[in-house]
Amino acid sequence: MVKLSSTEEENTEFLSSLWDKYKYLILLSLVLLGAGIFGWESWSQNRISNLQDSADMYESFINSLNEEDLDQKALADQIIKKYPNTLYADLVTFHLAKISVEEEDLNKAEEHLTWILQRHDSKWGSDFDPIETTARLRLARVLIANDNSNKALEIINESENMSSSLHEVKGDAEEKLGFYAEAKLSYLKALESNQSQSVEAILKMKLANLDT
Repeated sequence: MVKLSSTEEENTEFLSSLWDKYKYLILLSLVLLGAGIFGWESWSQNRISNLQDSADMYESFINSLNEEDLDQKALADQIIKKYPNTLYADLVTFHLAKISVEEEDLNKAEEHLTWILQRHDSKWGSDFDPIETTARLRLARVLIANDNSNKALEIINESENMSSSLHEVKGDAEEKLGFYAEAKLSYLKALESNQSQSVEAILKMKLANLDT
């Protein structure tokens, strides 16, 4: 038989007393720990499954763009309803806005782009968000085409990251409203940050038209 020293015996008695006093709490902690691990694994597996499913649905949507007999809008609506807080929902909504513009339904296009913008507005704080910037730019263009340049200016002025394209569209809205001096300044700012020769030619043409 293994003999315990007095210190070992004291430790054993101490641990035994602790077990008698806190055994239910310890058992409960172990159960909760096990449930937490199981819950985490279950959540992780469910998340992976959702990511795979949303990716497959988006791939089906992309394939539908080349198939006239497939209902693109129905597929897009399924993604938006099932996975509204994903990048895929944003991307298919951009497609829906494009389809609406092609069908000359500018009000519907505005609705789609506003939905994206509201999801991303201030989401990244002052950091650059490509989805937010693209939605803001396209929405402003739709508003100008729909004779709502004042609202387009409001949308643009809310941006914390002004790009060359946003300056250009701002100039377009100002020109539509007859604010020619402001439009000229916006086009000049667009030129300063522009890196495309083709866009530069367009901006110079717009500036020239303001001087005539």
